[in-house]
Amino acid sequence: MEDSSTTNGEDWISRLPDSLLCHIFSFLSPKEVVGTSILSKRWENLWTSVPSLYFYDTFTTDCGNYMNKVNCFIDYVNWVLAHRDGFAIEKCNLSCYTLHASAHLYSWTCAVIACMVQELTIKSELFRVGQLPWSLLTCKTLVVLKIQGRFVLNFPTCICLPRLKLLHLNSVIYGDDASMQKLFSSCPVLEDLVIKRHVWDGVGIMNISVPSLKRLSIFSSSLRSIGNYEYKVVINTPNLEYFEIDDYMYEDYSVNSSPSLVEACVQGTCLFGLLDGISQVKLLALSGDAMQSLHNIAPILPTFHNLTHLKLGIDDNVGWELLPNILQSSPNLKVLNFKEGLVKPLNKGTFQFSWNPPRCVPCCLLLHLKTIEIHNFLGTPDEAKLVKYLLRHAKVLELMTIYWYDLMMDSESLTTMVKTKVDLSKSPRGFYDSRFDPMIYNPTYLQQSYVGSRF
Repeated sequence: MEDSSTTNGEDWISRLPDSLLCHIFSFLSPKEVVGTSILSKRWENLWTSVPSLYFYDTFTTDCGNYMNKVNCFIDYVNWVLAHRDGFAIEKCNLSCYTLHASAHLYSWTCAVIACMVQELTIKSELFRVGQLPWSLLTCKTLVVLKIQGRFVLNFPTCICLPRLKLLHLNSVIYGDDASMQKLFSSCPVLEDLVIKRHVWDGVGIMNISVPSLKRLSIFSSSLRSIGNYEYKVVINTPNLEYFEIDDYMYEDYSVNSSPSLVEACVQGTCLFGLLDGISQVKLLALSGDAMQSLHNIAPILPTFHNLTHLKLGIDDNVGWELLPNILQSSPNLKVLNFKEGLVKPLNKGTFQFSWNPPRCVPCCLLLHLKTIEIHNFLGTPDEAKLVKYLLRHAKVLELMTIYWYDLMMDSESLTTMVKTKVDLSKSPRGFYDSRFDPMIYNPTYLQQSYVGSRF
């Protein structure tokens, strides 16, 4: 039987065009690609046209012949880049974890930029401060740029990144406020920006004014301010659709988004200026730390007129004291998710919970709230009290789902769970013709659902 890979004795792969072969090579490691040069005369230099290059320096000091391996890696990268012969690079990843290899990132970056690279990732895990070339910020072909490590960005007189759409900056050193602002303003079509900052990056006031931006994620060091810096965030993104912030560093916010904002996730410190700036959001998630910081601005909260989906974490200190305020500020809420549960065990048998029913029932319960989801339910009397309130006053509720915390519980906890289940099943419901579904078992949770007739 004739080999399916040959036709009349000729290898069918040899008939493929160079462009298709290079595309196939892009799924191989750089060493495997270079190894193809010995397979045939035609393939001798074909590897130099591969559109994607990935270089990972992952040697550890305890491996044998450590320095020999590092030097071989450096020679290999130098050799590959020197033989590109002007062929364009679509994607390149330069990830270095050793001091000796990281020292070459400057020259390697220059070589890659000369090949009209479109997507570039530069990564170094070392604490030593590194340098990157000016040409990186004047590369007219870059569409995606990701930098991770303590690199000082050298800013040329004129920054020009006309095609850059995605920019990720992790632990980069900018020098001053003006440098960061100049960088962002030089990206006219930027759509996705991720920034991870530390207090030593040289920036006090972070100004992000990018009209084209659609996705913004900000992560800041948990360390507090140092020196005389005034840590402030100024955001002007009229077309933003997604916003995520995990911050413990900033002391002031000025945020100007727009009705286009669909989803926001807030962790860490949550100030009024931040909430007010994203008040037109449709889907909002607040972490436990964000909930705790809300006590500094309560009871004054902005009104979220567009908010339909809300996820809430647990405030370890005060519990759900602010829940009525949050619900009153969300008049059109349809879905409420307690993603971390209602209480968090502090010690065995000890729980933190603080919630009192408001005098006036929030508008969202009476008119719009259709779905409630509660995770990690422990069956405490306070939890049951809150659930009963929601069941009684959510007039258009269609589904409430409760996930019990743990199946592996002692007899006392199991008794409490059963009593709570029976108690809740008899609780009055505000929606018409309600019925109680039996508990549904699965490998992780005990789930109990209350379903309205319209679901």
